[in-house]
Formats: sequence, structure tokens, C-alpha cells
Amino acid sequence: MEENLLWTNPEFIPADSFVAPDGTVINAEEFDQQFAGAEFRETRTELTDGSGNGFGVSTVNFDTIEEIVWTGNEGGHVTSYYGPILQKYTSFQVCSKQEVRQIRSLDNGIFTLTPNSLRFQNRKGLHIYTHTSENMIEMQCLLSHTPTSILMGGHQERLIDFDLNTSKEKRLIDVGENGCAMLRQHSRYICAGNAFGKIEFKDPVSLKTEHSLETHNGSLSDFDVQGNYMITCGFSNSRQGLTVDRFLMVYDLRQMKAINPLQTVAYPFLLKFLPSYSARVVVVSPLGQMQVLDTIYANVQSSLNLYQVATGGAMISSLDISTTSQCLCFGDSVGSIHLMSSNVAEPQFNTFSRPTEFFEISEMIQSIDIDDVQAPLSIIPMTYNVNSLLSEWPEELTKKVHHKTPVIDEEIINTMKMQGSIGYAPNPKPHHRKKQILSP
Repeated sequence: MEENLLWTNPEFIPADSFVAPDGTVINAEEFDQQFAGAEFRETRTELTDGSGNGFGVSTVNFDTIEEIVWTGNEGGHVTSYYGPILQKYTSFQVCSKQEVRQIRSLDNGIFTLTPNSLRFQNRKGLHIYTHTSENMIEMQCLLSHTPTSILMGGHQERLIDFDLNTSKEKRLIDVGENGCAMLRQHSRYICAGNAFGKIEFKDPVSLKTEHSLETHNGSLSDFDVQGNYMITCGFSNSRQGLTVDRFLMVYDLRQMKAINPLQTVAYPFLLKFLPSYSARVVVVSPLGQMQVLDTIYANVQSSLNLYQVATGGAMISSLDISTTSQCLCFGDSVGSIHLMSSNVAEPQFNTFSRPTEFFEISEMIQSIDIDDVQAPLSIIPMTYNVNSLLSEWPEELTKKVHHKTPVIDEEIINTMKMQGSIGYAPNPKPHHRKKQILSP
């Protein structure tokens, strides 16, 4: 009964028409009619690099510095796209046998986390360094909680506090045998959730646990925090095994207590707060049904904001939202990413993005036949070094020397007639006519 409601609700917005990877719009007229008045619509779909062997998209992440979205797949390949048109920017292999678990952007580059390594590269794909250690076993999550350090967690008993200045592990924090599967940043806490439904709230400085909450008695699927609220989705234990909780658990972090849960139409699998709103959250099911909920006014909503991501039957594997809340990116199990944009003229990922540096295309130089002796060498452009030319010697190795006065032909001196202090002589035939001034 609930499934029929999901597909027949008049407010449900399917995405049968979208912008194909080749740039053509499928059913453009119906596309505009379907999404007339909708808050979001699917605008681009791209098949990422490295997905030819059936590797799905394992993580997506919007860059917080530039207008770039980063994607990583199960085959260890990273691809980035520029702007809402998803123009391919960089593509490189991080690891050949392990999947990319998470990507985080910093001012001078990006961190890529795999199960056993942490790789740092600049945005052009140039490798800077790779960190590995015996403490990195089945790593799952990455969080940049201070400008000089990042936290790494996984299916192991300790969190790793990694110092960015020294590129070394600074300390290890015990989190118990269940490990840490997810890390989230809050203004007062570092939130660490394990796969069995427990979320710990740690002090940002000492990283000691101050509070903890038991959310789902089966397994934790995803959670997010914003302002005074935390929302979780997961699974519960039943006679049939693990079953999906149709309710989102909502917690007030001021009291560390659960408040009224939210019921969803779609089965919740991934969720994330819209950064530009105080209490709106996006929930997506494994089959791509997306719902936008309000944690405060959920009981008085007059309509359901439902959408369908056009995955073609593939499973949704990852979700991220831009800082402006104007773009949503989904990754699926067949290696494609889907971009949903709000109804604005020019969607942006960040409010104030740094200009992205692109590869400069050099001008084509006209070729010259090596046997053409009449070809002017001036058509060959001269490239200058950024600092100085090779012929420019330092001052300590040079000295100024004046040109010597040329020797005067003796025939000129013998035939010269003086008029005061000036001497005149006829020009000998071997010499060109020129003026010479002789000092007395």
C-alpha cells in the first residue's frame, strides 16, 4: 500500500527526461512541464572515468573552495567535474586494488582516503604524498576538524589524529571494538557514529567522549547534524532480521534527547541537511527516491517534496550537497553521477569560489621546412623564462667595458690637413664614407 502511494502521489516528480551525457536534452518539452514549479530538477548525468569494469561510485564531494565536484569509485579512480555543466576537470588513479572511501578538499589540495592509505594531491592531480601505517586498517571516514589536523576512523578500535604540518600521526583515540564508521562536525562536538547505531559526542580539543546516544538497535545507515538537531536513519532488528526504519530519529542536542521522529515515504538510506537552511533535510532511498523534509514543520506540510533520480534501476551509493544548497549530487552503483539543481539562472556550488585554474593551450607554431633558406626566423616565437634569460649573468660575474676606439688608417693620417683642431683627409677607396673626429 505504501509503495503504491510512493509512485502515484500527484506531488511525486519523476525524472524520465534529463540531460544526457552527450549534452542532448531528452524530451525537453515534457522535461520542462514535469519540473515546472519544482524546487529541484535533474540537470546532468555523467558516466565517470574508471567505471568500465563495473565499478560504482563510492563517494561524491563538493569542493568548498572551487566550483568542482569530486567523485571516487570502487576501483580506486578519482574524477572531478567543473561547474553545474559537469565539465571534466581532472581524472587520475589513486589505488589499483582498493576503493576510494572518502574525499575531502582543503585550500591547497584534496585528501583521498582508501582502506589502508591517505593520499594528498593538488587539484590538478599531481601527487604530493601518501601516508600509510599499521594503524590504518579498514578506514571508513575522514574529517577536517581543525586547520592543521584531520581525523580518520574505520572498523578498528582507534581514531587517528593526523597532523597536516608534519604529515604524521599525532595521537590515537580509543573508540571501542565497534570502531567508527561516520564522522560529522558540530559547533560544539565531534560526532562519531559506529555501524551498530551508537553515536558519541567528543570534545573538539581533547577528543574525549562527553555524551553518547543509542539510535537504531540494528545498524546505523547515516546521520547528520546542523544547529541544535541531529537526524539519523538506519535498521532495526526484527524476526526477519534487519529491517529498514521508516522513521528518521530526531534529537535535540541541547538536551541530548530524542524528539518526535519523522516518517518518510521512501525508505531512508542516506540523508543530509541542506546547509543554507536551519532544519531542512534531504533523504534518499537506495532506488533513488528523494524526499525533502523539514524537521520543525514536518507535521504541517501541505505537500510532499518527492523526486526520482533517473538511475535506470541502479542503486544510489553516495550523496552530497553544495554549500549553497543549489546543487545535489548522487552517485550510483554503475558508475554514474546525477546532478540536481535548484531553479536558479546559474546554480553555484559555493557562494564565493576561488577561480579554477585550467590548462593553458599554447598557440600553434607555423612549421618551417628545414631546407627553406629564405624562411624568416622572426616567425619563430621566443619563449622567455619566468625569472630571467640564460644570457643574463649575475652582477658579481660581470664588469662594464667600453668599446675601444678603432685604429685610424695611416693613409688618412699622412694625407690629413689640419684646420685648427680639426683634421681633413680624402677618403681612401677601401673605406666607406664616414665622419671621423680626431682629438688634438
